[in-house]
Parts: sequence; C-alpha cells; structure tokens
Amino acid sequence: MVEYSTIKELVIDVCATEGTFPSFEKLTALVLANFPTSKWQKTHYAWYKSKIKRGEIEVPGFATVDTIDEENDVQESIEVSLSLEKDLHSYLARNIQDIENGLTIVEGGIEYVLDAGRIDILAKDKTGQLVVIELKAGKAKDSALGQLLGYIGCLSESSESSNIRGILVASDFDKRVVFGAKAISNVKLVKYQISFNLEVVT
Repeated sequence: MVEYSTIKELVIDVCATEGTFPSFEKLTALVLANFPTSKWQKTHYAWYKSKIKRGEIEVPGFATVDTIDEENDVQESIEVSLSLEKDLHSYLARNIQDIENGLTIVEGGIEYVLDAGRIDILAKDKTGQLVVIELKAGKAKDSALGQLLGYIGCLSESSESSNIRGILVASDFDKRVVFGAKAISNVKLVKYQISFNLEVVT
C-alpha cells in the first residue's frame, strides 16, 4: 500500500493513476483509509476537483477533467452547496457574534417560521432590536435581498418592533445586491471566507 504524507499527494496520485477524477465515494474511502482522523467532506472534494480542473493543482499526464459526466458535476455542485449552507448555518448559530458584536439568538430563532417563509436566524442586537439573518452558500443574487426584505416586512406586521434590521451573509454579492443594500438603511451585507488547512498526519 502506498503511503502518502498529505491528502493532496493522495489526490494527485489517484487522478494520475486513473486518468480521471474519482467519484466522491471512492476518494472519500481512500482518504479515510489513509488519514482516519481527517474531517474530509464534500466541500474538500469539490475544492480539489475545481483546482485540478482549472490547472491550479498539476497532475502528471492529466490535462483536464472534461471527460467527467457534466450531469454528475451539476448534481455534486448542488449537494456541495446544500452541505456548505447547512455547515454555515450550524457554525454561525454557535458563533452568532462573528456576524455582529452583541447579537443574541431569540428563543426559537433558528429557522424561525413566518407566513413569508423560514428565517435562517432571528436575533436581537445589543439594543434589543430584532435582526433577520439570511445565509447563502456562495454568491448572493438580488433574489436573496428580496427574500430578506420579504421576511423583514412580514415580521414587521406581526411584531411590535418597527425597526427591524436585516443581515445577508454570503461569500460574495452581485453588484445589484450591493447597490440595493446601500439604498436600504436597515440592511447590512456580511461576507464570509472559507479556507482549507492541510496538515501532515503521519
């Protein structure tokens, strides 16, 4: 059995040997077999796949991954996005003040249900003002801003508070979202970043 010093080394070797990028299930099994303490997830799989596809990680004798079925790529992208949004939701629910200092989640504020839909996180700021928090995995489009405003409007009708704020959290924002938020005093945009830290296990 080949011994790998890093997960990156393993991924490159498997791709070079097979001449294509392996399935999530196969690569996951190999990673966990060689690095049993790894916290390997679909987001890591997608990261390596993207880097190799763009040539940012070189694989000997392996030019592209265009031979991979495009339908599978789309499905994996959807699954990764859903997984990332779930992980983001879980993390920020535990670390709400990373979004804004002084925020606290109201009772029942995780996935708070309204007539307009389900708010990701409903919180209060340090002044006691309600804050609607909408989370998006990836880049937020103008529909996300509309969704946030819809929640604020619906909550305003059913709450005694009239000064409800909104925070949209995403990895990036369409220009129209940025321009729209600048025109709305009670809405703030917060950008998150994800980094992968690789460490030698053996």
